[in-house]
Amino acid sequence: MRTFITVALAVLLAVTAVWGYRQHQEKERLAIEAENGYQQAFHELVYQVDVIHDRTGEALAMNSKDNLTPALTDVWRLTSEAHNAISRLPLGFMPFSKTEEFLGKSGDFTYNTAVRDLDTQPLTDKEYEQLESLYKQSADIQNDLRAVQMNVLDKNLRWTDVAHAAADGDEPRDNTVIDGFNTIEKKASEFSESDTFRATQVEKSVSDDALKKLEGPMITKKEAAQKAKDYFQFDAEVTSVDSSLKGASVPFYHVSVTGQDGEEASMDITKKGGYPLTFTVNRTPGKSRISLYDASQKAEDFLEKHGFEGMVMTNSAQYDHTGVFTYTKKVKDTLVYPESVTIKVALDTGAVTGLEAQNYWKNKKERNIKDPALSEEEAKKELHPKLTVMETKKAIVTNEEMKDKMCYEFLAENGTASYRIFINADNGKEERIEKLSEAEAAYRQ
Repeated sequence: MRTFITVALAVLLAVTAVWGYRQHQEKERLAIEAENGYQQAFHELVYQVDVIHDRTGEALAMNSKDNLTPALTDVWRLTSEAHNAISRLPLGFMPFSKTEEFLGKSGDFTYNTAVRDLDTQPLTDKEYEQLESLYKQSADIQNDLRAVQMNVLDKNLRWTDVAHAAADGDEPRDNTVIDGFNTIEKKASEFSESDTFRATQVEKSVSDDALKKLEGPMITKKEAAQKAKDYFQFDAEVTSVDSSLKGASVPFYHVSVTGQDGEEASMDITKKGGYPLTFTVNRTPGKSRISLYDASQKAEDFLEKHGFEGMVMTNSAQYDHTGVFTYTKKVKDTLVYPESVTIKVALDTGAVTGLEAQNYWKNKKERNIKDPALSEEEAKKELHPKLTVMETKKAIVTNEEMKDKMCYEFLAENGTASYRIFINADNGKEERIEKLSEAEAAYRQ
């Protein structure tokens, strides 16, 4: 009996050893596959940014629609592929939203430019400047990515170490990769702040002179301070109220406040009528605790409280731990895109941390909204036959001459992407196409 037990234990140990060895081999195989996947995604990203830079440079020298349209289309395609490559890298432990936002805006700009008839609507001076800016900015990202690439190769760094550290909540011992991507993100943040590419969901604005038509009595500094305190969702103490410089097209007060917990915020309010133009809370949100939908409800309550009536959400996005929403005026069954505001909500507390309403006040006016000359079905015939229409609305948008155009707005998809397409409701002309971000498309479902 003792001999049997001894043999059985020996067999069991042998089986366990073989099983353990195979498990070790399997883990090694999976680790190698993961490492190869990360390496492939990173080198694809470097290559895609290289080509974005090259094709943008080529586009700057082109004068033919036959060449320019494919070049811009290539840039749009490559920005999408770069997004995909970034999503396959283990970067969840660090914010990389500004870089993705830059790629998204670059893609939107090149796509919207490429799809129009460049023979009849060639690049404007402003668009040429934007293309030059994209060329320079992609060069900066290209150089930083190459520096990270050289360090990865020279030091034989492994992306799986970065992934394991991210899973454990720690930073890797060698911060070469992290430092490199932090540098890229910082520069991309500067690109975003420079507002090189205008967000497509918010209408272009007429000049600041349009604010002169706003009505109402002149308000004092004290009244401006009180209005500002009403907007901030914390106990605020006004630290300063400054008047705009002489020569400003529309005089305004700049109000600065601080909260009991050290929050700093500011707001611009017109002297005539006390209309809020912008306000910003300088605070970095913590970990997200509420959904994007719940944040949109906070935004709607805020707008209603402060007199922005008849507004509906037309765009949503998430950057880091902040929800960013566009709300647009709706008159009966028609969206009036020129009258839009952008509002930010912190996803940790649900507090509103920003409002941009200048375009809303500049474009606000009484509009005589006429019935469309074309029916919805007639307008739908102007769409690409491979598109599937998910939703249809009536909408007013402005063209390049800043004139209102009555349109049918079609939310459509082709199986790989979702779009917002504006078809002129009087003549069937395709006024505008906007590719929806993945976050916005998902939010609408």
